[in-house]
Order: sequence, then C-alpha cells, then structure tokens
Amino acid sequence: MTRISVLSNATSGHNRRGLDRVGARLAAYPNVTHHVTRSPEEARALMPGLRAGAPDVVVINGGDGTIAATLGLMLKHWPIEALPVIMLLPGGTANMTAGDIGLSSNPRRALGRLCRWLDAGAPMAGAEIRSRHIMRVEGAADGVVRHGMFLGTGAIMQATRFAHENVHSRGLSGELSLGLILIRAIWGLIRQDPQFYQPTHVALRLHGAQGPVTRDEAPMLILVASTLDRLFLGMRPFWARSSGRIGLTAIEGGARRFGRGILSVLRGRPNRHVTPENGYESYRADRIEMRLAGEINLDGEMFVTEAGENPLIVSAEGPIRFLRPPR
Repeated sequence: MTRISVLSNATSGHNRRGLDRVGARLAAYPNVTHHVTRSPEEARALMPGLRAGAPDVVVINGGDGTIAATLGLMLKHWPIEALPVIMLLPGGTANMTAGDIGLSSNPRRALGRLCRWLDAGAPMAGAEIRSRHIMRVEGAADGVVRHGMFLGTGAIMQATRFAHENVHSRGLSGELSLGLILIRAIWGLIRQDPQFYQPTHVALRLHGAQGPVTRDEAPMLILVASTLDRLFLGMRPFWARSSGRIGLTAIEGGARRFGRGILSVLRGRPNRHVTPENGYESYRADRIEMRLAGEINLDGEMFVTEAGENPLIVSAEGPIRFLRPPR
C-alpha cells in the first residue's frame, strides 16, 4: 500500500477557511497521515519524524511560499536522490506553483482529484511525473537561506503591494485575482504611473552551459526568474534557447515599445519590438549572481538585499519529482 503523508499549513490563504473539509476527506483513508502545522517552527520540528516514517508520497497543502519552504526543509533531511515523490494541493492565495505542477490551481478540483486517486488505491503506475528544480537563494541582508520557484523585483514589488492592499485583502484569490493584478500593473507601466513604474538597479552575472554572462548594472523595470514551466494564466515569459535550469527575463526601465511588446513577452514569443536594443533580454542559467539594493519577492515572501561585495546568489537544486494522477 502506498504510504502518503499530507502536510497542511493551517495559515495559508485558502486553508484558513477550507482546511476542515480537507481533513474530513483525508480521514477516510487509512494509508494517509495528515499533519497540520501553524508556524515554520512546527514545520521544522515535523521533518525528522516525517523522514523516519519513509512515506512514498508527500502531499504539500499550502500556498507558493509553503511549498517552497517545505521543499527546502525536506532537502535538509533527505538526499536528493531519496526524496519521496511530491504532490501539491493549492491551499494558498495565489497557488501559482500548484497551477504548474500540482493537481490543479483550484482547491476543490485538486482535492477531488486526490481523493479519486486514493479511492483507486493510490496507484503509482500510469501517473504523470514532472520534474522541476527549486531555486536556492543566498545572500539576503538577514543571512537567511531561502528556497523558491519564482523570484521577482522591480514592478513585481509594486504589483505585490497592490495585490495585498486592494485585491487579496478583499478576499479575492486564485488566478482570477492574479489576472486583475496583472491587468492593473501593465496599465500602470504603460502610463508610467509612479505607483508601479519604479525600476530597481541590478547587475547580473549568469553561469550556464555557454559560460558566464555579465550584465552591467542597469535600472530594471521588471526582473523575473523561475524554475517553473508555466506561471499563472499560462504565462511563459522566458524565451532564451540556451540550456539552464533557471529562466530569467529582464526589462529595462525606459524599454521602448513596452505597450506593443509586453503581451508577447508574457507568452514567451517575443515580437519584433522585443529586442535587447529596445531593453528586453531573456536568459537561462544554473547560477545567477545579482547585485542590487532593494526588495525581492520570492514566492510571495518579501525580503531585502543590500548592494555590496556579496551578491545575492540564486542556484538550482534538484530535480524534484512531482506526481499528477489521472484526472
């Protein structure tokens, strides 16, 4: 019998109102152990016992930040080659990671899909396995090593604040809320509204199969990096054809033809306006060094980094296997 451990963060956005329903459904399955945590300390304390239980599958029920933090903790307790297979339930507010490699970005549909798989005996044969790497982020001002699958700065920070103050605070969540935020942010950037148009100065050094690439300090209107294949609403804003586990796209402050190019950037299919000469670049790398003084958004968590001799270092760990049973 497949041994399954479910880890639920009770403080994640959707779980604050829907966790009782998840717990009631999972209680019907004797091969499922359900752990509920309410703080990072509780999650850390859980890991040694989780490892000792040797589950075949670990289901993470939480938002993007919970997923990243849990995977980071698991990497400390398991050798990468011995990690159990991971399944993702979207228990958070945005659920971008679950939309790419989870059961669904919709909590109700995802829980139904999980329970149908459990009803069938939790078969591993025939299930889809997708592999993704996770970013390890070192060099923040507070010295904390973090993990994540999406990183952004520049207008990403202004869009994040707008989301907290005007969208998520009103109870909106999921891809609908992210779509509203995206539309408002693009409109603000096209109009160069100072609420959104606040470039961050960043210098880059990228390491990949093609050797190191250095990018001198420049004001970045948008800078995003990710190990996901699909962001929310199907966006794939990385078009570099070189190899590398981390995709990175940068749009300079003052980029020309922004209104005519941004939608093609989001699709990962740059049109004739999206060129390095106009301020648009995309890369793939296995290690990225960033020098900047400002805030970073890592899977919804905001933290500060400082310019200086020590850069922010983003590297790829993994791969991690994610399980998606048949619908």
